[in-house]
Amino acid sequence: MKYLLLPASLLAGNLLMTSCQTPKPAAGRAATPPARPLPARPVWQSAAYAIFPDSVVQGPYHARALSATELTSNYRSPANAFQSPQVAFKFSLNGKDNELAPGQDNLFLAVPRPGGGLLETPVLVFGQRYVDPAPVPADVYLAPNTQLKIRLDMRPVLAAFQKQGYYTTYKGDKIYKQDFKQVFVAGNTAPLSWDFDNLVNKPELELHDPDGDGIYEVTLTLNAPADAKTTATSWQQSVNTTDFPQYSSGYPLADALYNLALEEARRAVEPDSTLRTGKEWGGVWTRDVSYSIILAQATLQPRVAMNSLLRKV
Repeated sequence: MKYLLLPASLLAGNLLMTSCQTPKPAAGRAATPPARPLPARPVWQSAAYAIFPDSVVQGPYHARALSATELTSNYRSPANAFQSPQVAFKFSLNGKDNELAPGQDNLFLAVPRPGGGLLETPVLVFGQRYVDPAPVPADVYLAPNTQLKIRLDMRPVLAAFQKQGYYTTYKGDKIYKQDFKQVFVAGNTAPLSWDFDNLVNKPELELHDPDGDGIYEVTLTLNAPADAKTTATSWQQSVNTTDFPQYSSGYPLADALYNLALEEARRAVEPDSTLRTGKEWGGVWTRDVSYSIILAQATLQPRVAMNSLLRKV
């Protein structure tokens, strides 16, 4: 969960030394300091946003600490309003990165054509890179809810299955006819994703050939509002973190973000007592674990940090 301020894990590291001086409550939830009058003026302000003792305000958006254990936010990232209309993508047999060499993506310019209507790629041949000849116009962005039909000619692959029983990818790997299950599209613009290992869990990215002519198709809705980067609208502490160093101040926002950071730190531990890399990335990853340990986890959870490092030995 992310909020309008610093990442919670970084805040925890910054506040940790101070928090070590604060006595821990005996049990239960993190102690909430007595309410005290707070100044109405910002603690810090710029032309872009203002920080108050209990909130952050950026134009129409605000994040507020209702208490030391509860936050609300209506923030929405403006990133989707400025997405490039150039869509980069690759096709994938059985959910693997096996169509084109790294850096050799297919490129299509998803801007309205004269006369309007559904955007549609040419019929692209699996294994042959396509680059849209149209230049990317300046100050033109991907429109919300852009529909794009992607068409793929799988006939060379299917012919190889029929002729020799397998298809050879650019890597030299052989995919045998009996092992071919699905063909997907991966890419840079939501709902597309470069996470090849999880394509099999995204049926909306699978191409189909309903008439059996060897031309596979899928229609996607790009830059949909549901794909916009947003924060969670609220957070309320639900994990006991009283065994961690506690922190309290005259600034409810800092207190709540610190407690959020503690909860995230606790949730970042796998059942085997190693640090989690990410929701869709299993195992211990050296870079991610090292960064977490340097920031705060070595102090917060030294045993978990040690287990994670030993996993890489």
